[in-house]
Amino acid sequence: MKRFITKYLFISMFIFTAVFLAWGGMVYFLFKNSVRAALLPAVSRTQDNLAQQMRSQSVRNTKEHFKLAFTELERNDEVVFFSFLNEDKNLNYVEGLRKRKHILWALNVEYPVKTDDKIVGWIKIWPSPEMSLKAFFSDKNVLIIALSFFLAGMLVFAVTAVYVTVQLLRPLYEFREAVRNLSGSGNTAEVKFKHKTGLWKDMADYLKRLNSRVVDINTTVQMLFSVSKTLTSQVDMNHIFNVVLGIIQKKFPDAMCAVVLPGEDGSLKVAAKRGYSQNFARSLKMEIGNPVSEAIILCKMSAIKDLNSFDERLVKDFLSEGAVTQINIPLLDENNSCMGVLNVSGKSNDIFDSDIADTISTVGKYLSIAMRNAKMYDKVQELNRRLETEVNITSNELLQTNARLIRKVRDIKALSDISAFASAKFDLTAITAFVIQKITEITGMETSAVMVKNAAGKYVFLKGSFSIDPAALDEQRFDSGNCGIIGEIEKERRSVILPKAADVKQKAAEFDALLPITSAAFVPIENNGNIDGIIISVNKFGSEILESDLNIIEHIAVLFSGILEKIKLYSKLEKKISELTFMQKISSTVSMAPNLEKTLAAITDVTKDAFRADLCAILLYDSASSQLVTQPGAFFTGGSDKVMLRIHKDDDRYISAKIFRDGIAYLSDNAMTDPSINNQKTKEWGIDSIIAVPLINDEKPIGVLMVGRHEHGVYGEEDKNLVVMISNHAAVLIENANLYDALSTCKVQ
Repeated sequence: MKRFITKYLFISMFIFTAVFLAWGGMVYFLFKNSVRAALLPAVSRTQDNLAQQMRSQSVRNTKEHFKLAFTELERNDEVVFFSFLNEDKNLNYVEGLRKRKHILWALNVEYPVKTDDKIVGWIKIWPSPEMSLKAFFSDKNVLIIALSFFLAGMLVFAVTAVYVTVQLLRPLYEFREAVRNLSGSGNTAEVKFKHKTGLWKDMADYLKRLNSRVVDINTTVQMLFSVSKTLTSQVDMNHIFNVVLGIIQKKFPDAMCAVVLPGEDGSLKVAAKRGYSQNFARSLKMEIGNPVSEAIILCKMSAIKDLNSFDERLVKDFLSEGAVTQINIPLLDENNSCMGVLNVSGKSNDIFDSDIADTISTVGKYLSIAMRNAKMYDKVQELNRRLETEVNITSNELLQTNARLIRKVRDIKALSDISAFASAKFDLTAITAFVIQKITEITGMETSAVMVKNAAGKYVFLKGSFSIDPAALDEQRFDSGNCGIIGEIEKERRSVILPKAADVKQKAAEFDALLPITSAAFVPIENNGNIDGIIISVNKFGSEILESDLNIIEHIAVLFSGILEKIKLYSKLEKKISELTFMQKISSTVSMAPNLEKTLAAITDVTKDAFRADLCAILLYDSASSQLVTQPGAFFTGGSDKVMLRIHKDDDRYISAKIFRDGIAYLSDNAMTDPSINNQKTKEWGIDSIIAVPLINDEKPIGVLMVGRHEHGVYGEEDKNLVVMISNHAAVLIENANLYDALSTCKVQ
């Protein structure tokens, strides 16, 4: 179709041009005839003058005569320029431009000069354009002129059509064909244009570049597909490295590539390479400034345009291979830590553009995933091996489970027996004897002993230890200073086995002196991180101490720790009972005829002894002076007279005044630094632990009971509660004494 249009368009154009030229020649001929006829009256006289002059040989070549002959034309305003030509049309006479500077040289007419019917010369005239047009139109040539303009317009249209066809339609058709070929094949060889200049050439270049980009993308996709197929079908990293590097070099034949991994010795190991020579280093130095090292350290891609800009010492291995430019892609694990670097180098500066860098970066990401998968595969394989091993071990252990279960049941029963026995007893000697008996039964050890730490921090034997005379053990006192094995247990806080007699003599000679020992186990009794005692089990005749025996002794030690705690709690209970007896003493010290002063002294004395106080005082409220007055019988280790005070009930410097007003008991375990206690006296007295309780009778405060110690942290909530109980009881006794004194006074009166 394109050829058909072009062929017949050009044929039509040729025919139309020929017709137009013929028509133009005819119009030009008519035009000249009209001009010739218009000038003929003026030229005829000049013709006659020249003809007459030509007949006279004497004046034929005189310039003045020619000028005289052309006088008529010289005066004619419609003639711009004229000349005379010989019969062979060679210029003979010419007159320069006199009337106008510019004329239409193509617009001229010629007239012959004849003598005796023989042409002897030619008059050539250039008329004015205005006169020419006037002459042409005056000859009624309007139809010819209209047809001329029509043909000229048709010619312009034809030329425009040809130009549009050649410069627009035909290239556009070619462009469409090129795009169709490109979309079908993606081959740059199909992009062909005959137009080598102008806009279409630029469009062709763009299209070729686009086609090249499409080809590169297709190649890249195929390369990435090959890489993906390799990564999903292989787990051997060396094979993966070689295949991926081979694919990269196939895509970029002029490139050199390698996978560099950090070594355990701090160097960089070249795990695989392509394009580099055999002499390329198998390891590189991990140095700051080295582009490969920085990619590993910073975990970022680095693109180097010119390796010569680096210190030659840092990149000499690459420069020796002819590398000029380089890309380093970090291979990251799931935690974004660098596992290695994919290095790609080129021997020219323009080998890597942004698209190539993106492609290599994508390959690096794929390679990172492959390395992660390989590590995960290795982990799975290791887990499988471990699972197989554990299954085998478990199978072997299951064969021994029944025997061990029987032993565990026996051990649990023994522990249950000990718990049941200890729960009904508070006699530590009887409990110790029962525990030693059970240890001997369960473990087969020949004898055992239990040592506990006393208040002085010394370890002493409980009665029944080693089944020997208690008198031989009463004087034995051990600690970390005089017994090495105890020092080791307190330092390491774990059980110690001495499997040989030599070990016993070296580390526990103090015990070997009490009875012959060939092997022994020392198990600490711990409570809240503190070692409260030690269970010692020994063999006299060299029997082996099994791990299972040590475990049951450790369980018994834990149980015995609870027994000791229970006994301590029982002791505390007894202490509380003892403390309550002090209240009974307070009541019993008051005679049948109570006296206030004696009552206060008795209460103070009993309370001081109950709390081992350094300060004990009762302050009663004097309503007349609104003061709290320290009563006689107050006790202070630094002198009782120092605490004989009178304190106004609104004096905020004294905690006793605040307690009296608030009616709330107060406890401070560090009064020297307590911001709520700003009494300078308390600091002068050195009282660091203090309990202050209001004395209340019939919901009305009558005074304050204070108890204090120089040491801090010696009193707790239980102590405060006991003081509250004492204060309540004391308030009643004080009120009774006041009533008795009041009755006595009335009786006397």
